[in-house]
Amino acid sequence: MSHGETFAANRSELPAIAPGARLWRFAPWNDGHQYIPYFYNPALDASGNRIIFTGNRNGQSQLYLLDLVQDTVTQLTNAQGSGQNWAPYIRENVNGIRPQFIAWTQPDYQHAAFFENNTLCIVNVESREVERLHELPTHVAPSVLHCSPQGWVAFGYLPRDRQEQMRLGATVFEIDEELREGCGFIVYDLVSRQLVLDVPTPFWPNHVAASPDHAQVLCCHEGLWELQRMFLYDVATGDIRPLREQDGEVRIGHEFWIDPQTVGYHGSVGDHGFFGTIDIATGDRIERPSPSGPEHFYGHYHVSPDGRFVLTDGEVTPDKISISPLTDTALEFVPVCSHDWPRSGDQRVHPHPNWHQSGRFITFTGYETLPSGEGCSRVCLLELPPDNS
Repeated sequence: MSHGETFAANRSELPAIAPGARLWRFAPWNDGHQYIPYFYNPALDASGNRIIFTGNRNGQSQLYLLDLVQDTVTQLTNAQGSGQNWAPYIRENVNGIRPQFIAWTQPDYQHAAFFENNTLCIVNVESREVERLHELPTHVAPSVLHCSPQGWVAFGYLPRDRQEQMRLGATVFEIDEELREGCGFIVYDLVSRQLVLDVPTPFWPNHVAASPDHAQVLCCHEGLWELQRMFLYDVATGDIRPLREQDGEVRIGHEFWIDPQTVGYHGSVGDHGFFGTIDIATGDRIERPSPSGPEHFYGHYHVSPDGRFVLTDGEVTPDKISISPLTDTALEFVPVCSHDWPRSGDQRVHPHPNWHQSGRFITFTGYETLPSGEGCSRVCLLELPPDNS
């Protein structure tokens, strides 16, 4: 398929576990993976009618629009980037755009942001016109981007030669000391079309996300989980400080904003997992135990828009999307549908579930085993029953 071409989404309905829920999987082609955005970026627009995703087809990774009303898929980009891998997790050479490095431009939902090589771009989802916003120096490589509800795009960067080391086999843990220089994060304002921040950090920052009120920037040390992982940057003062200080025994990660005052994250102590929320002003936190066992604390989390439930792709059983009431006590997750992604491949693609702002839908990257025996990741949409109970 070429830039601008529209073709069938190939929707199929799969059985859901939760009573009254409906689950759809989309397979516009068989010979390449499709991924929704990283878990803290919505895949579904505010109307609930359009999903953006990256798809790898004929050796090219491009950005696509899935229209749920028309059941069509349209290719939005014809990017010519090379070496668009994301070390240390996607090590093969990817051409086009960086997989999962996409986000709806909020609050308008008229464009999608992406990287082509070192250029931050947006594409109009109607006209498919591309606007090039910000160019990174050639000696660094960008990390996953996030767009705030009011249009601040934030992302980390690391030295390109260090990324190449990891692409060739080194782990982030082996070269952690070498990532103390040349790293930082950027914040770009889509409304004013201006660079807001370019902040150097003594570690490789990832999960960089501006708060909904643009007063703080959340990021993590993408390295040894036993070290201090989560940090908060104050936009007004320029100060950066640890958030939820770690003592070497606790491991935390996958940070995201729940509201301007609250950050959610997951963590573990030994073989015991938990989902935590912390008040960024007071430091008060609640860390709710999750079911015990080696598979029962790993996953990405997201919270329902009304704050009543928490969602994960790793609890109860590792091949299910599960939901628990978000109380101040232990979590009680119940599977709602299968994502079918095998644990053996989870560093390649996580399901990355995201709860839509309407409360009605959950999007995630699922998995399909093809007749050849090979697997392919797919865009999936779960519609919850009306009472969301």
